[in-house]
Amino acid sequence: ATFSINSGEHVGVIGPNGAGKSTLFKILIEEEDLDDGEVIRSQALRLGYLSQHDNWAPGETGDDYLERVCRIPVWQAKASGRDLQISDEIYSKPIMSLSGGYRMRIKLVGLLGMDPNLMLLDEPTNYLDLETTLLLERFLQNYEGAFLLISHDREVLRRTTDHILEVESGEITKYSGH
Repeated sequence: ATFSINSGEHVGVIGPNGAGKSTLFKILIEEEDLDDGEVIRSQALRLGYLSQHDNWAPGETGDDYLERVCRIPVWQAKASGRDLQISDEIYSKPIMSLSGGYRMRIKLVGLLGMDPNLMLLDEPTNYLDLETTLLLERFLQNYEGAFLLISHDREVLRRTTDHILEVESGEITKYSGH
């Protein structure tokens, strides 16, 4: 499989369950190895990964999480995430006490704090309410860097992407358009 992601591209990743979409992400972040071949990365590549699964420490607050994951100053990450409508009060609460929507918002601020130029988002709309889904869509539409977005929600893909990467039967095909 051969594909490239160019600066500023917003790419939806689609394929049937079990096709290898999440595995592809894990290979890109070097959590899993290729069976064969190589991944060629730009020297300027800074990946940010938003997993399907939470990795909160017990009792961790939003502020604690941001301190742990951010490469840039936390205040700068929070400023970047203002459009996600998170009050300072929310950051001080234990993450596990928050709704799924606020947990996702904090994960997105943490993702911005990683200062990526390529974001990998694995099913970020799972378990989100309508308000948070719309905030996520606006966030992605306005994001100036590149991203790969795994989603089964065709409407989210239609509104946020300009390319599609199809993963199926061990092959990857990239298409222009959403």
